[in-house]
Amino acid sequence: MNINKDENIITIIKYEGKFHWFTAFKEMWILDRIKWINDFVTSGVSGVNINDHQERYNIAIINKNNIADFIQHLKDDGYMLKKDEIASEFYERLSSKTTWWDIHDLLPDLFIDFDALRLYSEYIESMHYEQYVPDGWSGELKDFCEELILPSNEMFWVKNGVDYRKNIILQG
Repeated sequence: MNINKDENIITIIKYEGKFHWFTAFKEMWILDRIKWINDFVTSGVSGVNINDHQERYNIAIINKNNIADFIQHLKDDGYMLKKDEIASEFYERLSSKTTWWDIHDLLPDLFIDFDALRLYSEYIESMHYEQYVPDGWSGELKDFCEELILPSNEMFWVKNGVDYRKNIILQG
């Protein structure tokens, strides 16, 4: 399994109590594209069409009204991941010499909770997903993998009480 983190990120979606794992291109995960595009326009970028959302199933703002359709589109287009396969790959790569760069492509970047209307981002590059959430939502840049925001059965990097992700980060 090789997820190209230069182009794609891993996102966990919680909807109606169920967790779904996906990987897709970075712009797919901007929940409120209207706010995002308006920032381009405000910054003086020309040629931006605020009504063009074809690359994301013509959905400008992903919210509770359209998330079921959005998830189905993602599944239909092959963006769904199997968490067990990711976990298996993670533990195959694990050794005493494992560094962050050996496993980072297997770890989630976003957790979008449609039940609680919250987006958590661990993505620290140029995209600020936490700023582009629908009205009534909260978004924050936070290490949701360590802060027990996810239920333990979703945190495959924790096994027998050992947080392997955290240990790798602490090794440097």
